[in-house]
Amino acid sequence: MSLETAVLIRILFTTVVLYITGWIVYCRYFHPLRAIPGPFLASISRSWIVYKTMAADMEHTQRALHKKHGYLVRIAPNEVSCSDPEAIKTIYGVKRLFRKTDFYNAWAPPNNGYVGHFLTRDEKVHSERRRIVNNVYSMSSVLESEEAVNSCSQLLCEIMSEFARQKKEVDLGLWINMYAFDVLGELFYGKMFGFMRDRTDFGGYMKAIDSLLPAFTIGGTLPSYLTKLYLLSTILFSPSVRGALGAIKHIEIASKNAVQKRKQELEEKEDGKHDMLRKMLEISSEKGSKIHFSHEDIYVESHSSLFAGADTTAAAINSILYYLMLNPVAYEKLTAEIDASVISGDLSIPASYAEAIKLPYLKACINEGMRLYPSVGLTMPRLVPAGGASISGHYFAEGCRIGINPAVVHYDKRVYGEDADRFNPDRWIHAPDGCDIPRMDRTMIQFGAGPRTCIGKNISLSEIYKLVPHLVRLFHFRLADPSTGWKTKDYWFNKQTGINIYMEERIFH
Repeated sequence: MSLETAVLIRILFTTVVLYITGWIVYCRYFHPLRAIPGPFLASISRSWIVYKTMAADMEHTQRALHKKHGYLVRIAPNEVSCSDPEAIKTIYGVKRLFRKTDFYNAWAPPNNGYVGHFLTRDEKVHSERRRIVNNVYSMSSVLESEEAVNSCSQLLCEIMSEFARQKKEVDLGLWINMYAFDVLGELFYGKMFGFMRDRTDFGGYMKAIDSLLPAFTIGGTLPSYLTKLYLLSTILFSPSVRGALGAIKHIEIASKNAVQKRKQELEEKEDGKHDMLRKMLEISSEKGSKIHFSHEDIYVESHSSLFAGADTTAAAINSILYYLMLNPVAYEKLTAEIDASVISGDLSIPASYAEAIKLPYLKACINEGMRLYPSVGLTMPRLVPAGGASISGHYFAEGCRIGINPAVVHYDKRVYGEDADRFNPDRWIHAPDGCDIPRMDRTMIQFGAGPRTCIGKNISLSEIYKLVPHLVRLFHFRLADPSTGWKTKDYWFNKQTGINIYMEERIFH
């Protein structure tokens, strides 16, 4: 090696060492977030948050960190996890809009058009688009298709009855997921996809989403300059991801075909169905050119709802039923309420949403299941707006990233009581000492909060309130092996597996 080369290498090495040392010193002693505690590695590099996201158990990690450090924890050089319930209205409220961070860019398809409510970072565009379809997603609109949801519930119960007679061990999570997809088929397209009927992963949709979630979630946590490179390498070197993208493309094509087919059906004959696709087609036909709402926008609405809507609803239903099976006293109490309501004529089977929402203990069990296991298990990151913001006693400058993880704030003992880590539906009937139910409600952010509240919230709630009492009335569930517990993977959607059960049909005289 020549002397010049050796000198050049030393200069390069020294420069790198000085840069890294300078960066560490800046992050630890001069950065605006230097006073906020957290893991050392997180304060100097995004590698900590990437590594912990890859482990798929961030909700457990963040709960432990907040228990140790308090409301604010630094999870990256310029990013903070907040668990202060009072900060919800600041970060996700309507007075000052904290825009979504570039975490969401990793999820967006490579086009220049509208990418859907969840992914759009431009608040003006999001507000305009949401205003167009808000009525379509209202509870009254969703319930116009209540009979269609009933048909899905009936089919699921017929299949469950068959399994019960066979004394067969059943993967409950799988069937609830298929149910949730088929409900979306009915609501958006006027017919089930066929997940339950054919007892298969129709189109490979479920497998596709399971394959893509880790890639999108990890890609979103990487530094923005690495996101596209990471996603490209994942596509190139992961056959499962390539296959998943093909399945997602199939969903997009199927959505386009469904829109065209539904449009043709309505032109040929009135069928009396009130599916959401019909309502959006009517909006497009009546004023689409004026409000810039074309068939392309309807495609986005439908397939983005499929991507996000089924898994999150299934996770909520799974959680409610799982915790009931683990808590026989609560399970018996809910069963007694449902039985008494059926006998008195206050509840029909299939249950109507209007009837089910009036049952206090059912409502308590549903709230408690979603509290303990919200469908989203990562912070929902936002950018501090111009002028900065004071949150939990700390000033955050413009551009800082901050978010709240529902799976952390839902465990706050000052809000939910000293037993906040336990399944206790009674807290929603009689609030624990020092707590109040309105504050408990305000702290529940499993559907997001403020103007970015999940637009499909009413679809999800209608499914949950209708299916849970239906299943509890007709069957008795028990875990195949209560000692093993479920397995969870937190890649934004916090999904469960291993909810294997046996069931018995209940007999009424």
